[in-house]
Amino acid sequence: MPHASVQARRSSIEAGVAARTARAALIGRDGRSCHVLLGEQSLRRRLGGVEVMRGQLVHLLEATGWKGWQLGIVPARAELARLPTHGFNIYDEDLVSVETVASALDVTEPAEIAVYVKAFDWLRRSAVYGEEARGLIRTELDALG
Repeated sequence: MPHASVQARRSSIEAGVAARTARAALIGRDGRSCHVLLGEQSLRRRLGGVEVMRGQLVHLLEATGWKGWQLGIVPARAELARLPTHGFNIYDEDLVSVETVASALDVTEPAEIAVYVKAFDWLRRSAVYGEEARGLIRTELDALG
C-alpha cells in the first residue's frame, strides 16, 4: 500500500489535472482565449520517452487549429529582449500563477502582474506563429522517426 504522502501527491496531481482540464474546456467560449508560448527547446526534450513526446507534439499541432487558442514558439536562435526565467500563467491580468519546483505562487498585486505582462510581451515578440510554428513542430516529429 502506498505511503500517505504518495497518496496525497497523487490526489494533488489528479486535482490539478482536473482543474486544468476544466479551464481548458472554457477556451473559445464567450470570447475566452489562451495564448501559450513555448521555447523551441521544449519541443526536443524527450520527457517520458519517444512515444509520449510524439503524442505531445501531435497534440500541439492539433491545438494550433483550436478556436481561442494561440500558440507561439520562441525559436532557439531568436533574439530575445528578455531572458526567460520560470514558467508562469497570466489569468485576465488579475492573477499570475508562477510555477516553481515545489509549488505554484499566486501573484495578485497589480504592479507585480504588470511585470509579468511585460515579460510575456517581450517573449511574444520573439515567437513565431501559424505555419512557421507548425513547421518547427513537424521538424521535431520527423526527428522522432
